[in-house]
Amino acid sequence: MKYVLPFTLFALSTASAQTAPSYMTTTTDSAAILNMLKGQVDLYGVNFGSSEFQRGILRLLEQRVITVRVMTTNQAAPNFKPLKALGAKIYMLNANYKNSAISIKNGPAIFIENKKFKVITDPKNANSITALWQQYWNIAKPY
Repeated sequence: MKYVLPFTLFALSTASAQTAPSYMTTTTDSAAILNMLKGQVDLYGVNFGSSEFQRGILRLLEQRVITVRVMTTNQAAPNFKPLKALGAKIYMLNANYKNSAISIKNGPAIFIENKKFKVITDPKNANSITALWQQYWNIAKPY
């Protein structure tokens, strides 16, 4: 069975309006996003921004600023070996990832789309999105 992850929920919430909702900010500043990453960080998808941003995630993991879980496809899982070598937990889910996302425990939810980061900082909305994604960890398989 192939799953469509709830990233479509995000697409629906932004498709009807030209401007982002008040609880969302958009940026292309990958350094600003890296500065937000603390504690438990979950990555969803197959591609996470520029190589500079990916190196930043590796650096934070190596410095133990963050711990990481990745949920990705069976085909993309081998691409995350550098993260796994630093202690990240990699999981596979037969899913159709349209975009990528980042969830920070007790923090924002971040969507990565077309080299832009869409950040949901409102705790109620971020927690709702994170809770929705949480159910997929129960069916994902470790790599």
